[in-house]
Amino acid sequence: MWINYKFKPSFVKRIIHVAHKGKKRNYTQSTHDHKPNVHEIIYVDYGELILDINETSMVLNPSEAIIIPGGSKHSFSGKEGAPFDFMNIMFEGKIKESLLCKKISVTRNYINLFERMKQESIQEMPDGYEIIACYLTELLIHFSRQLSSAIPGKSDEPAYNQRYRSEIVNRAMSVIANSYPTQLDLKQLSKAVGISIPHLRTLLKKETGENFTTILHKHRISAAKHLLREETFSIQEISSSVGYSSSSFFFKVFRRLTGMTPKAYFLSLGDPSERG
Repeated sequence: MWINYKFKPSFVKRIIHVAHKGKKRNYTQSTHDHKPNVHEIIYVDYGELILDINETSMVLNPSEAIIIPGGSKHSFSGKEGAPFDFMNIMFEGKIKESLLCKKISVTRNYINLFERMKQESIQEMPDGYEIIACYLTELLIHFSRQLSSAIPGKSDEPAYNQRYRSEIVNRAMSVIANSYPTQLDLKQLSKAVGISIPHLRTLLKKETGENFTTILHKHRISAAKHLLREETFSIQEISSSVGYSSSSFFFKVFRRLTGMTPKAYFLSLGDPSERG
């Protein structure tokens, strides 16, 4: 099929700011706004964030995002003063009204887009912001499709709360989430859920798209990220507490899954000025 399409950016015209921020206990962002044409995305990946916007208050849970339109007065803090992490993106563009000021569930398919934008902003490679604009455009289009096709009164489950088709896989994922700090292996997991190793291996791959080892590593590295932000534990203590007997192996897995060393990840939490 021959397509003659002239591309003119509409969703994203300029990238202003991209950062992954970690806020400690009792942090509060005072009420502020941005220029009318500067929009802000907040995507929570740890903790719970209370957002006050235009005299309306809402709670953003992990794997939930919101697009704040330019000119809107808003402030936010951790729920009950608890710490929280979030991706923060500011950009100029034309946004559909249907996307603004609404909680949007970020499913597993789109979390990677946030991760890629974060990596591009950290690495500062040539044309990195062009790539970020492409990822952000894709994300906004997916959000628009997601909201336009949603059944009234029902929304997609966010990644942190997603259930799988098979109850066996749901039980297996629950066991992994609760037992990742131990020396859990596939044999122990198969006994816990009551099916054979080959059958469990097949179900996990089919329904999650990943094998047991990758799922286990992701749980461990996710927990390690939150310990890193506390600034009170050594690498050895963190690697041990999330289930690794070797800190060098932990270092290797962390870098493979995040693209950064543990120290680089810690330094990426927030703006450089906030880290001194």
